[in-house]
Amino acid sequence: MKDRKLLVITLLFLFAFSVSSFTLAGEENLGRTNPVQVKVTCDDFQFNNHITKSVKLAVHGRLEVILCSNPSTGYQWSDQAQITDHTAIWQTSHTSGSPSSSMLGAPSTEQWTFQALNEGKTTISMEYGRSWTSSSPDDWSLKVNVTVVEEKKEEPKEKSTEEIGEELVRDIFKDMKNLNVSSLEKVISKEFQAIHTFGASDRQEEIETIKDLDLGEYKLSDFKVTRDGDVLVVTYKISAEETLKGEKVSKKPTPRLSVFIKTGSGWKWLAHANPS
Repeated sequence: MKDRKLLVITLLFLFAFSVSSFTLAGEENLGRTNPVQVKVTCDDFQFNNHITKSVKLAVHGRLEVILCSNPSTGYQWSDQAQITDHTAIWQTSHTSGSPSSSMLGAPSTEQWTFQALNEGKTTISMEYGRSWTSSSPDDWSLKVNVTVVEEKKEEPKEKSTEEIGEELVRDIFKDMKNLNVSSLEKVISKEFQAIHTFGASDRQEEIETIKDLDLGEYKLSDFKVTRDGDVLVVTYKISAEETLKGEKVSKKPTPRLSVFIKTGSGWKWLAHANPS
């Protein structure tokens, strides 16, 4: 018996957790993907005739209001809700649901859908009564205080110095392997200088060297990156099947150094050292 009670309690807890998780997800979404819902049952209105709710919506988010209704009593909700500020939110639809059972006089529901338009605060008011009589203590009402906010976009995470330096080097070697000279020409600085075992080279000489490069499979490793203002210095090792100036380069890991400078048009490759 105790095991059954424990199982029931556990299932109830899991159900409550799943419901609360779903509600929180909807609230965090603020109606942009799934509409925020306000539901009020007949039992809720029996306990309190006049109910006030508060919700938050993102601009362009949707709100659904679902209320108990029973036309057989002569009571009815108004088709159009009263909205204090139509520039913040607008009613887009009103539909009636099916009765909860086939019994005569069974209650049903009605649903109103609203679209958030602009940032601001507004109140949606709805009244449930008999059209041919004045207000009475049995009438129901609902007020929904709505705050419409501009959903903040997540700022892109700023890359670390190490990430920037490694990415720049990997992009260069990718372009060299694919002989994507036009892409490299956009990256190589006009003031570029390089040093190789066969001597020094400027920008144009380096481009001509790259055109004759036959870079097979390669591996980059041991990145170390330092930064001083707009200058990045990257040291690393490369092991590759490489033919440079017609000569095969050793496959063993060899050290390299590349220097980059940040300009108005992005990072430029300023210098390179290939000592072996």
